[in-house]
Amino acid sequence: MFDENLLSKKLKKPLVDAGHLVKNVEEMGWRGVKDRELLALAEAHPFDVFITADKNLPYQQNLRGLTLQVVVLDALSTRPDYLLPLITQINGLLQSLAPGSVTLINDAGVVTPFNPGSG
Repeated sequence: MFDENLLSKKLKKPLVDAGHLVKNVEEMGWRGVKDRELLALAEAHPFDVFITADKNLPYQQNLRGLTLQVVVLDALSTRPDYLLPLITQINGLLQSLAPGSVTLINDAGVVTPFNPGSG
């Protein structure tokens, strides 16, 4: 599931090509839904992974207790061409992400686990 800041079809393509079912908030009719409710909807749907470019999300939301995996693109830009290499990298990570994990990926492609209890 892609957050509202990742609506480009170009970003979905690498994951779809790899056989993943990918939806974004607009396709689900959830555009404009607040983060807390959006995470609950995504978890209940059930999606396995929530991908966002909202760097503040792990600090602003209580992510404990979620089985949903959260991936935060910690990038300087949300332009699709800029994020595409990071999305491609996520494809390789999906199988290794633990349920309830929060993972940050920065511009350089460095993957860092985020501890929800530390925010």
